[in-house]
Amino acid sequence: VDYVPNFDNSQKEPSLLPARVPSLLLNGSSGIAVGMATNIPPHNLGELVDALSAIIQNPDATLQELLEYMPGPDFPTGGILMGNDGILEAYRTGRGRIVMRGKTVMETIDEKTKRTAIIINEVPYQTNKSTLVQRIAELVEDKVLEGISDIRDESDRAGMRVVIEVKRGANPAIVLNNLYRHTALQSSFSCNMVAILDGHPKLMGLKEILQAFLDFRCSVIERRAKFKLSQALERKHIVEGIVIGLDNLDAVIQVIRETSNHTVAKEALAKEYGLSEKQAEALLDITLRKLTSLERKKFIDEANSLSESISKLNELLSSKKLMFQLIEQEAADLKSKFATPRRSFLEDSANGEVDDMDVIPNEEMLLILSEKGYLKRMNPNTFNLQNRGTIGKSVGKMRTNDNMSDFIVCQTHDHVLYFSDKGIVYSERAYKIPECTRVAAGTPLVQLLNLSDGERITSIVPVNKFVEDQYLVMLTVNGYIKKVPLNAFASIRSTGIISMRLVPGDELKWVRLCRDDDLVALASQSGMVIVNTCNRLRPHGRTTRGMGAMRLKEDDKMAAMDIIPSTTHTMPGKTVSRVRDLSPPWLLFIAENGYGKRVPLNAFRQSSFNRVGLRGYKLPEDCRLAAVFVVGEPTDDDASEEQVVLVSHGGTVNRIKVKDISIQGRGAK
Repeated sequence: VDYVPNFDNSQKEPSLLPARVPSLLLNGSSGIAVGMATNIPPHNLGELVDALSAIIQNPDATLQELLEYMPGPDFPTGGILMGNDGILEAYRTGRGRIVMRGKTVMETIDEKTKRTAIIINEVPYQTNKSTLVQRIAELVEDKVLEGISDIRDESDRAGMRVVIEVKRGANPAIVLNNLYRHTALQSSFSCNMVAILDGHPKLMGLKEILQAFLDFRCSVIERRAKFKLSQALERKHIVEGIVIGLDNLDAVIQVIRETSNHTVAKEALAKEYGLSEKQAEALLDITLRKLTSLERKKFIDEANSLSESISKLNELLSSKKLMFQLIEQEAADLKSKFATPRRSFLEDSANGEVDDMDVIPNEEMLLILSEKGYLKRMNPNTFNLQNRGTIGKSVGKMRTNDNMSDFIVCQTHDHVLYFSDKGIVYSERAYKIPECTRVAAGTPLVQLLNLSDGERITSIVPVNKFVEDQYLVMLTVNGYIKKVPLNAFASIRSTGIISMRLVPGDELKWVRLCRDDDLVALASQSGMVIVNTCNRLRPHGRTTRGMGAMRLKEDDKMAAMDIIPSTTHTMPGKTVSRVRDLSPPWLLFIAENGYGKRVPLNAFRQSSFNRVGLRGYKLPEDCRLAAVFVVGEPTDDDASEEQVVLVSHGGTVNRIKVKDISIQGRGAK
C-alpha cells in the first residue's frame, strides 16, 4: 500500500491497511465529518465472505442473489430485524432504515393466578439497557404504558434479563406492542453508507462497496506479487553467482589469494567468471562451512525453488482469474478461523409497526355496562347456568348506587359503537376495553372515550363490518324512532359525531342493528306493544330527529326495543284471533318485580308506528315493564338452548333457560 508522511513528517505510515475482507462492512462504521456523515451497520464474517465469493464468481450477480448469502446486517447485540424493505433499500441505494427489536419471551410467573411476565433477553444495537429500564418505569408512572405491575433488572454474568411483570387481566401481547411503540425496545438504524473512494466521499450500495473492495484487493495483490517477484529475482541472481563460484572453488580461492585487497578480489572474480558486482560480493562473503558439498546442494535447490516461485508470480500477474481465486482463498481462510453464527434474526413482517389486531385472537367476549358508566369486559365462561327461581351469581362489584344497564356479547376485533343519551356516537375497538374478573368494578368509560360532562352511554352496538344493506334503528325514551344506514358510522372521530338530534328533555336509549325485512318490536313501560317491519321506516341522515314511534300516555315512557330477524318469523300482515298459535318466536316480557312470561309473536298483529299499540302485559299497580326480548327460533319447538341473563339492581346475575319460562297470553300477569 502507499505510505504517506505522518503528522509531523518525521516518519512514514501506511495510508490504509491491506485488509483481506471488507472490514468497513464487517465492523460497520459511524462517523461525522464536515458536512459528511456515515453510518454503516456491522455484518457477519461468514456471510460477508460468502457474498464476496459470489460476486467474484459472478460479477453480474444481482442484489437479490447477494442477499441469498448475506440477508442483512448482523448486530453484536443480537435482536430481531423487522422486514426486508429497509435492508433492500440500504443495499441498493446506500440509504435505508432498518427497524430493530429486542428479543423477548413470555413467562408465566404464577400458575395459580395465570400472571405472565415479559422477559427482555436482548436489546437493539446501540441501546443502553439501564436507560431503557428507566424509561419504561417513567412511562408506567406517567400512565403512557398500562398493564405493567413491576419492572426489574435481573441481568448477571450469564446474560441479560429484564423482567416486566404484567398486571392480571392485561393482555401481554398488547403490553409488548406498546413497549415497542413507546420505548427503545424497538428502534431503527438509519444506514448512510458513505465511504471514501479514490479520495472522494461517495454514497454506495452493497454491490458498489464489494466491487470497490475487490478492485482495491486486486491492486494490493498485484503490488505484493511484484514486490515478491523483484525480491525473488534478486535472490536468484545472487544464488546463481554463488553456485558458479562453488563449481570452480579451487580456482576462485586461487584468485582471492593472489589479490591484495577486497576491492581488487571482487573485480578479479567478476572479470574471470562474468559475475555482477553483487554476485561477486556475495561470493566473497561466504563462510568456510558453506563450502561443503551438502551446502552446495542447498544452493542449487534454492535456485530451483526460486525459479518455480518466479514463474508462479509471473503467471499470477498475467492472469486476473488467478488473482480473484487468491482473494477468495485468503478470505475463506479467515472465515474458517473466525466465523461465528448469526446473532440478529430476520423477520419478514411488512414493517416494524405492529397492529394490535395481529396479536389479539378474535374471541367471543361479554361487555357489561353499568348506569354510572363503568364498562367491564369478561370471558363468557365466567357465568354458569342456573335454575329459575335461584338468587343467582353476582356479576361482581358495582359502585355504590350503581346498576346494570346493558349486557352484550361480541368479538374482540369488532368496532364497538357507543351511543350516548345526548345522541352522540363514539367508536373504539373491543379489545381496547381492559379485561377484568367478576369482582372488579370495571373501567370508567370516561377513560376510554372523550365524553362531555354528565354524558352517559346508553347503548352499545358491536359491528364486525360496515355493510351496505344494514341499518341502525334508534329509539328515544320519549318515543322518537329513526333508521340510519350503518355505513354512515364507518369513520368516527375521537370526539364523537352526532347520531340523532334530540328534543330537549329526551334521551337516546336504544340502538339496534337491522335489515329492511326485519321486524321491530317496541314496548312501553305500561306494557303496550307495537310490531312493524323495518322498511316502514324511511332512512334518515345522522343529524335528523326521526318520527314518532308510539303514542304514549302521560307519565309513560318507552321500555324496550328489539329486532326480529326476517329469517326467524312468519308473521302475517293480519292475525287470525281464533287460532291459538304457540309456535316461536316469542316475545319475552320481564317486569320490574322479577316476573316474566313468553307471548307468541303471532298473538300480535303488525300495526303502524305512532299508534297506541296492543296490550302485551297486564301489569300490577306501581310496576313497570323492564324489558322485552325476542326469543326462540321457528325450527325449535321449545328445544331452544337460549338463555336469558337477568341482572338485579343489586348486581346479582341469573342465567335462566328460556324454555323454563311459561308461554302465556297477552293479557296474563
